[in-house]
Amino acid sequence: MSPDYKRLNIDGTLYETEVPEGRFSRWEGPPDGTELRAFIPGIIHEITVKPGSRITQGQVMLLLEAMKMYNEVCAETDGRVEEVLVQDGEIVEKDQLLLRIVPARRRD
Repeated sequence: MSPDYKRLNIDGTLYETEVPEGRFSRWEGPPDGTELRAFIPGIIHEITVKPGSRITQGQVMLLLEAMKMYNEVCAETDGRVEEVLVQDGEIVEKDQLLLRIVPARRRD
């Protein structure tokens, strides 16, 4: 792999791509599953979890409406909802913190 390329893992498929200098404001590593943020601006349509709810990876936790489409926002890891920071009908910005998660401990 060229040093000018970054590796991306999207749904289990590995891609190599060039990231032009100055194109992105920051480079973030993989999510650790402790925070759930809005990936696009929109309106919170429905929250399906509450503080204390047990969650599993891939579980739908809320619906985010953007451009007349409903986007399922899912858990990135198994765990428990620690805090819900938004409410139904709230307008959110991209990258806004929506939920805090306590990841499940791994059993080795």
